[in-house]
Amino acid sequence: MTPARDTDADWRELGATQPFWGVLTHPDYRTENLTPERLAAFYASGVQYIEDIAQRLEHATGARPGGRALDFGCGTGRLAEAMAALADTIGYDISPGMLAKARELGGKANYVDQLPDGPFDWINSFIVFQHIPPWRGLALIDELLARLAPGGHVSLHVTAWREPHLAPAAPRGWRRLAWPLLARLRGAPPTGIVSMYDYDLSQVLRRLNAAGVEEVSLVSTDHGGHHGAILLGRKAGAAAAVAMPRAAA
Repeated sequence: MTPARDTDADWRELGATQPFWGVLTHPDYRTENLTPERLAAFYASGVQYIEDIAQRLEHATGARPGGRALDFGCGTGRLAEAMAALADTIGYDISPGMLAKARELGGKANYVDQLPDGPFDWINSFIVFQHIPPWRGLALIDELLARLAPGGHVSLHVTAWREPHLAPAAPRGWRRLAWPLLARLRGAPPTGIVSMYDYDLSQVLRRLNAAGVEEVSLVSTDHGGHHGAILLGRKAGAAAAVAMPRAAA
């Protein structure tokens, strides 16, 4: 059996060495290539994304997100700082290096390394769960949704499938039989690797529905052949009932 990856260790390492590239894997954002102009573009891209998401949530639910917000997997604060223009925002991450950059360069959001208590009126996560093994990520989604207030908005991104050339090659012949032994001999790969994981969308939707997010819109995503969706919705509640009236039978 291949040793399980410690993905938290990966992100601690990336936070110490490549905090911005770890968020957006473009050469411009590697530590050795950063300039003030590229750093400004990095944070500006967060403003553009959050404004688009806020508009989509308003269109889907009848209300613009606000109140108390959580950005799960905030990294260096690219989205949390933008969210802070709309809501009282907390950014959560497990990478000390990324949080240090967020605190140094931001200031509008509050950054923490422990998942904060709810309730939250808006929970957001983008390009984060794709790096978390689904067995763990689904449990985290449950934890997040338990913190969503009645009438609260959610904008949650997961990857669901990848194009064939990105699928891991399965060992064949004698390598298939010897694979468990070879994996043990090699041990775990070095930290700092960006792993990708695909989720069963039905499992994610089931959790949203069970948490009271009954009306869900999907926005398809494609990141270099890794396909997924941003799931947008609002938890049922007094505020949501006004904003999302059901059609008469």
